[in-house]
Amino acid sequence: MGAEFFHNFVEDIFPMSYPSAQRLAEALEIADAKGPVSVLDLAAGSGVWGITLAQKSPRITVTAVDWPGVLDVTRKVAARLRRGRAVLHLWPAIWRPPISGAGTIIATLGHILHSEGEQRGRVLLKKTFDALAPGGTIAIAEFLVDDGRTGPPVALIFAVNMLINTDEGDTWSFGEIAGWLREAGFRDARTIETPGPSPLILATKPSGA
Repeated sequence: MGAEFFHNFVEDIFPMSYPSAQRLAEALEIADAKGPVSVLDLAAGSGVWGITLAQKSPRITVTAVDWPGVLDVTRKVAARLRRGRAVLHLWPAIWRPPISGAGTIIATLGHILHSEGEQRGRVLLKKTFDALAPGGTIAIAEFLVDDGRTGPPVALIFAVNMLINTDEGDTWSFGEIAGWLREAGFRDARTIETPGPSPLILATKPSGA
């Protein structure tokens, strides 16, 4: 599945992630931000994660990372929904996120790990760790299975979809992804409940890292 497929797909699934993105904004207390908040939206797609955070505060700056063909959709959706409240930067290189480590406070990975597979997913988490400022937060949206891979049905069915349509894609449990996050350097992996099909996974880059 490449840029052309996702160009035609990502805007259609905006409503699926929007309620969860609103819940993330609440959990991170975006509306109460006292200073600038830099958001790195990896595999941005429609931009639902970064745009939703930006709707909550004029202090948000979003860097959206995706294929060039997909970023056309991100730009269109942002122009329609962000109402001029945020600065949006487009970065057309999904596997080369901008590495700052200085000002990026929040990084979102919205439904990307399942299509990349474990090996590439681990690499992407490490790149994200490097891009975040100390004390920054990563937020991951995925279809999570339970530890025994006996449910929930949506996540198991989606794993079959990944088996058929990707080279190495799959779905994983919170415990598995939390382990990858620890390996990348993150701490305090946790979940927050959302209106979506699975909870969001959050983790923190240590202040001294």
